[in-house]
Amino acid sequence: FLLVSSFSSSSSSSSSLQQTSMNNNDSYNSSSSSLEGKSLVSIEECLDAYKQTSNQGGSSSISWVDASWWHKGDLNGRDLFEQGPRIPGSVHLDMDDIAARGDLFPELNPKNLPHMLPPKELFAAAMDNFGIQKSNHIIIYGRQSCFFTPRTLFLFRYMGHDPRKVHLMQGSFEEWIAAGGEVETEPTTVAKAEELLASNLENNNKYDYQVTSNAENVCDMNDMLRYMNINNNEKENQPTVTEEHEDVIILDPRGSSFASKGHMPGAIHIPYSKLVMPDNSLKFKPTEELRSIFESAGVDVKSERQVICSCGSGVSVCSLFLALELCGRDSKNTFLYDGSWAEWGNDPNTPKIMPSK
Repeated sequence: FLLVSSFSSSSSSSSSLQQTSMNNNDSYNSSSSSLEGKSLVSIEECLDAYKQTSNQGGSSSISWVDASWWHKGDLNGRDLFEQGPRIPGSVHLDMDDIAARGDLFPELNPKNLPHMLPPKELFAAAMDNFGIQKSNHIIIYGRQSCFFTPRTLFLFRYMGHDPRKVHLMQGSFEEWIAAGGEVETEPTTVAKAEELLASNLENNNKYDYQVTSNAENVCDMNDMLRYMNINNNEKENQPTVTEEHEDVIILDPRGSSFASKGHMPGAIHIPYSKLVMPDNSLKFKPTEELRSIFESAGVDVKSERQVICSCGSGVSVCSLFLALELCGRDSKNTFLYDGSWAEWGNDPNTPKIMPSK
């Protein structure tokens, strides 16, 4: 808070302002510290944090990010956000747009794969446009029936945002409203990647949000081939698995497409829909239930073996990645294959288990 001396006509009024500022800062710090280190936060915790920060009168330590996205159907997260309603002051992160799009970044995405992790310059430009600072707590929320908000949590972590300050609201935006949460309803517009890149040039590619990309948990096709101990037989141009990849566990959280479209050899199927409550796609099941799901699939979450998560296009794997972490797994040996089946399944030289015709 800025306390301007000309606003106070006496030492007593100045003291009163100073005390108000101290009280507001206490609220500011309290709302942030209550979230610290929690990947999952309840509707009640979100409402409390919002109430504590809404009366500060200045910049908040919390940024609200709408990550609503559906992989099929007619619902469009950007359109719904722009039309409103939304949480006041929130922004929308469109994973299809804030991405290494093939049309904008052909050198990064020559195969034109969908919603690949964005280059750090685009992400930084988006954060500056949103007014998000590196020190902010990020609360990610979604609308009813969307499953994939964990992708945005993973994205913030990947870009170097303090993982202790990135949180998923457990429950939908509609539940926020039902619990008395405030909303804003006026239409708004979300800047597109092309506009952000143009703004970059105007600002000489200088950003307030400093990305420190954390790519240790992301792998590409070459990594996959190495992890799976695969060699290409040049004579027949057919890949062969030289030995069972005993040191690597491949988990695939897709739905029915795991069986209908094929999968990697040895992949274990754990559908993403099984990780959340049956009646609430935005609320993870209790930890003990998650552990039971992994155990039933033959996965020891505490194992030192490398775990590679691969799905259809790098989105639902983030739910699996987080579920493993919630069960106590150290993420140092867990990897996300960003290209996933969109890349692997369309490459004629990768081994696949295809459905029988």
